Amino acid sequence: MTRYVLRRLGASALMLVLVSILIFVVLRLLPGDPTITKVGAAQGIDPRALAELRGELGLNDPIPVQYWHWVAGLFSGDLGRSYFSQFDVDVLIGQRIGPTLELSFAGVVLAVVLALVLAVAPTVLRSKWLGRFVGGYTTLGMAAPPFVFGIVLIALFTVKLGIVGNKDYVAPTTDFFGNLAALTLPALTLGICLSAPLIKYLRASLSEVEGSQHVRTAVGKGIRRRAVVLRHVLPNALLPALTSLGITVGAVLSGAVVVEYVFRWPGLGSLIVDSVYKRDYAVIQSTVLLLAAIFVLVNLVVDILYGVLDPRLRVGEVAAA
Repeated sequence: MTRYVLRRLGASALMLVLVSILIFVVLRLLPGDPTITKVGAAQGIDPRALAELRGELGLNDPIPVQYWHWVAGLFSGDLGRSYFSQFDVDVLIGQRIGPTLELSFAGVVLAVVLALVLAVAPTVLRSKWLGRFVGGYTTLGMAAPPFVFGIVLIALFTVKLGIVGNKDYVAPTTDFFGNLAALTLPALTLGICLSAPLIKYLRASLSEVEGSQHVRTAVGKGIRRRAVVLRHVLPNALLPALTSLGITVGAVLSGAVVVEYVFRWPGLGSLIVDSVYKRDYAVIQSTVLLLAAIFVLVNLVVDILYGVLDPRLRVGEVAAA
């Protein structure tokens, strides 16, 4: 088990290094200049003033040198400073990460609830029309991007029915019910999108386990179908779906970027979008790396948990080595 965990830790660390290089290089290759954006006009600017400003921001150094300064700062706890607001990046992230975590948590909880209900119900009830409905829901949820669902939900529940307003964010410590009202539509948007792949994996796993010998034996003993599914099929089907859940939890962060922008949610997603418009490299690269680190960490935990629950995986690793 120790060897299995060490392999996963090494792979995760390598992944983060590659992601950090990719983020850094891609940002420098994008068109646009943060110094021109900072000054506010592309014409009539003294080139020497721009060169001095680039020097102050460290943008005149070769890209490998800039990368080294950034990585060295990360290890010393210095994420840099925004080119525009002059706030430290860690302060900006600290102000925005709370709403993002709140939205992500609510979206994942809704996704898990929707997945369990919509995957198990057709199996228990043996309903063909319900199975077709869930199949259509899964296809639509995986095909349509999150912003489409966000716009549809706003049009339906806010504009047409007037049931849930598209309210601005307010902290739960300030107004709990106001926060809940603002959270409803963004969380529902994320929940619908994230539940679709979960349902697909869970239904496939349920179908596979349902045909196993011990399930047929339980049915042969005359146990009620609902009890067979909940006691014998579902627990065994959850293990393969665990991997999908890990990917889904990681994907929630990328989905939240779009959803936050649609619903004016003041989280890391909207911070990234604003920073991309301004070419605020210091904010973008540290925030995106943070999201990537959370994604890698979640999948690392899932991999380790998977290895604990399924010893065959560890045996396979040792045999392959």
